[in-house]
Amino acid sequence: MTSSRGSGAPTGPAGGAPDPAAGTAALPPSVARVAARTRLSVELLAALLEVEARTHATLEDIERADALAERLLVRRGDRLRAAAGLTSAA
Repeated sequence: MTSSRGSGAPTGPAGGAPDPAAGTAALPPSVARVAARTRLSVELLAALLEVEARTHATLEDIERADALAERLLVRRGDRLRAAAGLTSAA
């Protein structure tokens, strides 16, 4: 597995972790969601392997990273909708 650093992948503040939504503005919403989920899943899988000092992923690792990415994006959407609801009610 190779690092995405220097690959032109969008990064978050101060060159940190990639922003899952970055670079998806020109894509249709459904494609942008899949792209964001895929990028986040890859980052989560890389972090898992790094933390466990492994160089190869199992199918279980890939499935877990994908499930976590989906859940994190759902939670983020929930937070954004809740924040929008609070702001529009004010």
